[in-house]
Amino acid sequence: MTRRGSALSSLCLALLCAVGCLKPSLPPPPPEVELGPGRFVQEYYAAPDFQPTAGRYHLAPVQVETVAGAEAEAVRRLFQTETAQAFTANGLTVHPTPAEFEVSLVLHRLEVSRAFRWLRGRIAASLSLSGTISRGGRPVFAFRDALRLTSPLAPGPADPQEARLLLRQLFREAARRLVNQMLL
Repeated sequence: MTRRGSALSSLCLALLCAVGCLKPSLPPPPPEVELGPGRFVQEYYAAPDFQPTAGRYHLAPVQVETVAGAEAEAVRRLFQTETAQAFTANGLTVHPTPAEFEVSLVLHRLEVSRAFRWLRGRIAASLSLSGTISRGGRPVFAFRDALRLTSPLAPGPADPQEARLLLRQLFREAARRLVNQMLL
């Protein structure tokens, strides 16, 4: 009986570890365009005449669909800020009013997992997102991506800002990947 219980608990632990390592699934593709594999984001589309440095960008408010483990409004603001900073840091002009390019981003699913933090010493966050950049109502760039990050090993009691810092790092990475794919 002890051998069976030990094998069953080992199997359950292995299954939990495997589920924690799964990649987040991609969101549905944006309509009107056919996506191909990307170098930085998982899939993207760029119109042949898309010149990313040839205009100003207006970031529409980020749409947030499903959030687990964080507050949706705080997530929206943080992702909006990180995206604007990534655009600006790479020489793209972000304008508060409608401009040549309209950027629409959707966070389809965000999950912050604190499961077994007491054992593993870290938390994880997974994100799936998509977006389009349009000019005159016509999509000139579209993408979809999914990524997952874990916090650095931090045994002991959780830091009150641990989840916020992990989300900032996750959003910074997502925005960096988007801008790199645009400028490629």
